[in-house]
Amino acid sequence: MKKIHLLYSFWVLLIFNSCVTDRESENSFYLNQINRIQLISSKTIFFAENLQEDLNLTVSFFDRDNRPFLNNIDVPYEIYLGDSVIKEPKLDLARPGKYKLRVMFPTRENTFSNEVEIEVVEGDYISELVLDFSNETRNEFTLANNGTYDFTLRAFGPNGEIPGVQEQIRRNLSLKAGNLNTNKLTGIAIEQTGLIEVQASVFGVNSNILKINSRSDISYPIKEFQVVFHVFSNVFNPTPLQIETQINMANLAFGGGVRSSFRRNLNAVDAGFRFKLADRNPDGTPMNTKGINRIFTDKIYQDAQDPELLGLKFNSIWDPTQYINVFVEDLNSMGAAGYAYLPFLTSPVVGGLSPILTPDTELFYPIMVALDFRLFNGQYRDDNVLAHELGHYLGLYHTFQDCQTGDFCDDTPSHTLPSNPSLRFSNNRTNCLNAPFISTNFMDYINSVDNFTFDQKERMVKIYENALFMPKDLNKPDARLKPFRRGQLDPSIKPIICNF
Repeated sequence: MKKIHLLYSFWVLLIFNSCVTDRESENSFYLNQINRIQLISSKTIFFAENLQEDLNLTVSFFDRDNRPFLNNIDVPYEIYLGDSVIKEPKLDLARPGKYKLRVMFPTRENTFSNEVEIEVVEGDYISELVLDFSNETRNEFTLANNGTYDFTLRAFGPNGEIPGVQEQIRRNLSLKAGNLNTNKLTGIAIEQTGLIEVQASVFGVNSNILKINSRSDISYPIKEFQVVFHVFSNVFNPTPLQIETQINMANLAFGGGVRSSFRRNLNAVDAGFRFKLADRNPDGTPMNTKGINRIFTDKIYQDAQDPELLGLKFNSIWDPTQYINVFVEDLNSMGAAGYAYLPFLTSPVVGGLSPILTPDTELFYPIMVALDFRLFNGQYRDDNVLAHELGHYLGLYHTFQDCQTGDFCDDTPSHTLPSNPSLRFSNNRTNCLNAPFISTNFMDYINSVDNFTFDQKERMVKIYENALFMPKDLNKPDARLKPFRRGQLDPSIKPIICNF
């Protein structure tokens, strides 16, 4: 029995050795097909440091027909740094200089790869350090302690941007932001106010200086408006819940409570305005349905800009010094989700709104907001159209107004809408200086919105204080200084139409 066991072991060993021999022979056959070796190093410039760094090498093999050598066997090779073989792909950064790097495959005739020149340089190799805001936090304006900045830093040498050195930059970075000193580029909190200078330094080389205007937020008393939704009897009859949802979303927007998937804007504020559904008619009697006034008409208006329809709305508006008037109508002919009229003022306190009128001016245009009925019946969904239109009602322009005046708010980057329709609603914007940034402002046409800014709030507050035909301090019984007077309609006054 013992002999049989020994005999069996012998045959197993013989078969194993045979397989190994065959495999080695097979490998030798394939390895002998290698004709060319290509070496690529992901990084060719290294900064001098007192440490060793791994070489990130890609070694590719090709046969005699210059085809990539593809099989499942391991291909051995040796790495040469200059004329010396190195056991590991590491580079001693404490030794500045130029080095030739290559690999060799030991065939019957030694096959060497191409040569890659690498260099260990001192800091003075850097000709320029470019510090920039990250796209998502690109903003020259911030509120103190309202979020953190991320920055990017690129190094340039004699031949342009130096690739692959970000890790070394990170290890040797110092960043000064006002009175803050740190060794990182991300999560930088701005706690002081005023004009903050931000500069980076690497290997003794200084970057350009970025300037940040940091301010403290200003808290104003909450200003609350009562809102009436006028609904035409032959268009659509939204439910009280649908109307209330619109008001709730507007309050979230103006209260700074909306969140998107993007980093919150560093100037995001509680704008200080709130809205509630009207519960009484102009004569003081309770409304049948809170916040909803039905206008009965037999005529169907195919054109949302029909002069007759404009006159009907002008004559149907409730006292604009007591209510915000919102009309639910068919805006399909405009291709619009909504529109709003800008206010007129009694004092020249903000840019972009003129002429200035006397306080006793009669109402001459339908100061109102319009919403397409499809926002209510489920044909399309956008919870923030009303907030956008109320922004116009309170004097805000689109953030993409133009590249000359912009929207008259310094802390909203001036930009234009992309000409490519597929990019029109993208949050990835390019400002008028051709720098990319992420927009999430309610006054842009974008997929995801979440903020009004400090300057937008300041503008709306000034407009509120100086606007004609706008509710003022509704909780005070003596708020009305003058009786409401409806004058002659001027159809030349046009709203801002929003083609979301």
